[in-house]
Amino acid sequence: MVIRIASAVLTLAGLLALISGSLFWMGLALNLMTLHMLLGFLAVAALWTIGLAQAIVNGGSWVIAGCAVLVGTLTIILGFYQSSLMIGALHWIIELTHLILGILTIGLGHMGAARYRRSRSA
Repeated sequence: MVIRIASAVLTLAGLLALISGSLFWMGLALNLMTLHMLLGFLAVAALWTIGLAQAIVNGGSWVIAGCAVLVGTLTIILGFYQSSLMIGALHWIIELTHLILGILTIGLGHMGAARYRRSRSA
C-alpha cells in the first residue's frame, strides 16, 4: 500500500513539477517557484520511499535503490543551486540537466515500484 501511494504521489507531483518547470522555462508563472520546489521535494521523497522498499524487500534491487538515492539527491541539489550555476548564455545546460534528472526521478521511481509489485506478487 505504501508503494502504491508513493507511486501516485510521484506521478502527480512529478507531472505538476514538470509542467511548472516548463512554464518557468517559457518565462511564465515565475511566482509559482516555491510550489515547484515543494512538488520536486515530494517527488524525490516518493522516489526515496520506493528506493528504500527496493533495498529491503526480498528480490529487490540494490542498484535501483542506489540509483534512487543518487538521482534524488542530484535533483534536489541541482534544483536548489541552479539559479547560481553557469549564469549567462549557457544556463540552458543546467536547466536541461535539471529537466533530465526530473524525468529520471519519475521513470526510476515507476520502474522500482513496478519491480516491487512484481516481487510481492510472485
